[in-house]
Amino acid sequence: MGAVKIIIPQKKYENDDAVDKVINYICRLGKPELIRGVGVYPFTVEDMIREFYIVKRFYKKEDGKQIFHIVFSFEKYLFTAKECVWLGYKIAEYWGNERQVVFAVHDDTDHLHIHMGINTVAYTNGNYKAFYPLEEIKNYVEPIVQNSIYAKWFKAKMYLDCNI
Repeated sequence: MGAVKIIIPQKKYENDDAVDKVINYICRLGKPELIRGVGVYPFTVEDMIREFYIVKRFYKKEDGKQIFHIVFSFEKYLFTAKECVWLGYKIAEYWGNERQVVFAVHDDTDHLHIHMGINTVAYTNGNYKAFYPLEEIKNYVEPIVQNSIYAKWFKAKMYLDCNI
Protein backbone atom coordinates (compact mmCIF):
# COMPACT_ATOMS: atom_id res chain seq x y z
CA MET A 1 0.00 0.00 0.00
CA GLY A 2 1.19 3.53 -0.72
CA ALA A 3 0.97 6.32 1.82
CA VAL A 4 -2.81 6.46 1.41
CA LYS A 5 -5.37 4.07 0.00
CA ILE A 6 -8.72 5.57 -1.00
CA ILE A 7 -11.85 3.44 -1.07
CA ILE A 8 -15.29 4.50 -2.27
CA PRO A 9 -17.84 1.90 -1.13
CA GLN A 10 -20.02 0.88 -4.07
CA LYS A 11 -23.37 1.20 -2.35
CA LYS A 12 -26.31 3.21 -3.63
CA TYR A 13 -27.22 4.94 -0.33
CA GLU A 14 -30.61 5.91 -1.79
CA ASN A 15 -32.78 4.63 1.06
CA ASP A 16 -34.45 7.04 3.49
CA ASP A 17 -32.18 6.03 6.37
CA ALA A 18 -28.88 6.05 4.44
CA VAL A 19 -27.61 9.19 6.21
CA ASP A 20 -28.47 7.67 9.62
CA LYS A 21 -26.79 4.37 8.82
CA VAL A 22 -23.60 5.82 7.32
CA ILE A 23 -23.04 8.48 10.00
CA ASN A 24 -23.78 5.96 12.76
CA TYR A 25 -21.31 3.57 11.14
CA ILE A 26 -18.68 6.31 10.83
CA CYS A 27 -19.09 7.22 14.52
CA ARG A 28 -19.57 3.65 15.81
CA LEU A 29 -16.34 3.35 17.79
CA GLY A 30 -17.60 5.76 20.43
CA LYS A 31 -14.43 7.86 20.58
CA PRO A 32 -15.62 11.48 20.53
CA GLU A 33 -12.05 12.77 20.33
CA LEU A 34 -11.74 11.09 16.90
CA ILE A 35 -15.09 12.32 15.48
CA ARG A 36 -15.25 15.66 13.68
CA GLY A 37 -17.29 17.56 11.13
CA VAL A 38 -17.24 20.48 8.76
CA GLY A 39 -20.46 22.41 8.19
CA VAL A 40 -22.07 20.61 11.15
CA TYR A 41 -21.86 20.90 14.89
CA PRO A 42 -20.52 17.52 15.96
CA PHE A 43 -21.92 17.56 19.48
CA THR A 44 -23.81 14.33 19.03
CA VAL A 45 -24.27 11.84 16.22
CA GLU A 46 -27.99 12.66 16.21
CA ASP A 47 -27.21 16.38 15.74
CA MET A 48 -25.01 15.70 12.72
CA ILE A 49 -27.62 13.43 11.12
CA ARG A 50 -30.37 15.99 11.73
CA GLU A 51 -28.27 18.76 10.18
CA PHE A 52 -27.75 16.72 6.99
CA TYR A 53 -31.53 16.25 6.73
CA ILE A 54 -32.24 19.94 7.41
CA VAL A 55 -30.19 20.92 4.35
CA LYS A 56 -31.88 18.28 2.19
CA ARG A 57 -35.36 19.39 3.29
CA PHE A 58 -34.60 23.10 2.93
CA TYR A 59 -33.60 22.64 -0.71
CA LYS A 60 -36.28 19.95 -1.32
CA LYS A 61 -33.66 17.43 -2.46
CA GLU A 62 -34.53 14.30 -0.54
CA ASP A 63 -34.43 11.85 -3.45
CA GLY A 64 -31.53 9.96 -5.02
CA LYS A 65 -28.24 9.19 -3.35
CA GLN A 66 -28.33 10.63 0.16
CA ILE A 67 -24.69 10.54 1.22
CA PHE A 68 -21.27 10.07 -0.35
CA HIS A 69 -19.11 7.70 1.72
CA ILE A 70 -15.33 7.51 1.30
CA VAL A 71 -12.49 5.94 3.29
CA PHE A 72 -8.82 7.00 3.52
CA SER A 73 -6.53 4.31 4.90
CA PHE A 74 -2.95 4.70 6.21
CA GLU A 75 -0.26 2.39 7.54
CA LYS A 76 -0.27 2.74 11.34
CA TYR A 77 3.41 3.64 11.49
CA LEU A 78 2.86 6.78 9.39
CA PHE A 79 0.50 8.69 11.68
CA THR A 80 -1.10 8.64 15.09
CA ALA A 81 -4.87 8.72 15.44
CA LYS A 82 -4.71 12.40 16.50
CA GLU A 83 -2.61 13.24 13.42
CA CYS A 84 -5.27 11.52 11.32
CA VAL A 85 -7.88 13.88 12.80
CA TRP A 86 -5.83 16.80 11.46
CA LEU A 87 -5.53 15.01 8.10
CA GLY A 88 -9.30 14.53 8.15
CA TYR A 89 -9.81 18.29 8.41
CA LYS A 90 -7.36 18.94 5.57
CA ILE A 91 -9.02 16.33 3.36
CA ALA A 92 -12.53 17.57 4.24
CA GLU A 93 -11.59 20.99 2.83
CA TYR A 94 -12.08 19.39 -0.60
CA TRP A 95 -15.84 19.41 0.14
CA GLY A 96 -16.07 21.72 3.15
CA ASN A 97 -16.66 25.02 1.42
CA GLU A 98 -20.10 23.89 0.30
CA ARG A 99 -20.79 20.42 1.70
CA GLN A 100 -21.37 19.08 5.17
CA VAL A 101 -18.74 16.48 6.06
CA VAL A 102 -18.73 14.10 9.02
CA PHE A 103 -15.59 12.07 9.63
CA ALA A 104 -14.06 9.81 12.21
CA VAL A 105 -10.70 8.13 12.59
CA HIS A 106 -10.92 4.37 13.09
CA ASP A 107 -8.09 2.67 14.90
CA ASP A 108 -9.67 -0.77 15.19
CA THR A 109 -7.78 -2.51 12.35
CA ASP A 110 -4.19 -2.94 11.14
CA HIS A 111 -4.50 0.39 9.32
CA LEU A 112 -5.66 3.73 10.66
CA HIS A 113 -8.44 4.97 8.45
CA ILE A 114 -10.73 7.94 8.14
CA HIS A 115 -14.36 7.36 7.18
CA MET A 116 -16.08 10.41 5.69
CA GLY A 117 -19.72 11.03 4.93
CA ILE A 118 -20.44 13.95 2.62
CA ASN A 119 -23.90 15.41 2.12
CA THR A 120 -24.99 15.13 -1.52
CA VAL A 121 -26.76 18.50 -1.18
CA ALA A 122 -24.65 21.67 -0.81
CA TYR A 123 -25.62 23.84 2.14
CA THR A 124 -24.54 26.95 0.21
CA ASN A 125 -26.85 26.68 -2.81
CA GLY A 126 -28.65 23.31 -2.81
CA ASN A 127 -26.53 21.90 -5.61
CA TYR A 128 -26.88 18.10 -5.75
CA LYS A 129 -23.80 16.01 -6.43
CA ALA A 130 -23.59 12.31 -5.62
CA PHE A 131 -20.35 11.31 -7.34
CA TYR A 132 -16.76 12.56 -7.24
CA PRO A 133 -14.04 11.20 -9.53
CA LEU A 134 -11.58 9.03 -7.60
CA GLU A 135 -8.63 10.35 -9.61
CA GLU A 136 -9.51 13.96 -8.73
CA ILE A 137 -9.77 13.08 -5.04
CA LYS A 138 -6.41 11.24 -5.19
CA ASN A 139 -4.76 14.27 -6.81
CA TYR A 140 -6.03 16.42 -3.95
CA VAL A 141 -5.29 14.03 -1.06
CA GLU A 142 -1.91 12.52 -1.97
CA PRO A 143 0.07 15.81 -1.69
CA ILE A 144 -1.54 16.51 1.70
CA VAL A 145 -0.50 13.09 2.97
CA GLN A 146 3.01 13.27 1.47
CA ASN A 147 3.61 16.77 2.87
CA SER A 148 2.44 15.57 6.29
CA ILE A 149 4.85 12.63 6.18
CA TYR A 150 7.75 14.88 5.10
CA ALA A 151 6.94 17.45 7.79
CA LYS A 152 6.83 14.77 10.45
CA TRP A 153 10.11 13.24 9.25
CA PHE A 154 11.79 16.66 9.03
CA LYS A 155 10.64 17.56 12.55
CA ALA A 156 11.95 14.24 13.92
CA LYS A 157 15.25 14.61 12.09
CA MET A 158 15.72 18.14 13.44
CA TYR A 159 15.03 16.88 16.96
CA LEU A 160 17.54 14.06 16.59
CA ASP A 161 20.18 16.33 15.05
CA CYS A 162 19.84 18.80 17.91
CA ASN A 163 20.06 16.16 20.62
CA ILE A 164 23.03 14.14 19.37
